[in-house]
Amino acid sequence: MKRATLIAIFYVFVSGCGSDSKAEKEEEHAQACAQPENPYSEGTGHHAGYKWAEEHGGNCSTRSPSFNEGCEEYEEQEVQYEDCQSKRR
Repeated sequence: MKRATLIAIFYVFVSGCGSDSKAEKEEEHAQACAQPENPYSEGTGHHAGYKWAEEHGGNCSTRSPSFNEGCEEYEEQEVQYEDCQSKRR
């Protein structure tokens, strides 16, 4: 009985010490590449600008500084995400 227990413990220990598979490494890296996410509260100019940029892309240049800042935030997050994704290939 002791031998079977020792073998089982050894197997668990050894199998847990193996190197990560390619799929596991890709999953870890994908998690590190955070997709753009709107950090602003609904109903604010920042939120509206972020959402607009998310749906339409492009340059935001309006009379509303908060809308423009939300737009710029989306663009920055998108660039970071695309840069991260390109490094994993």
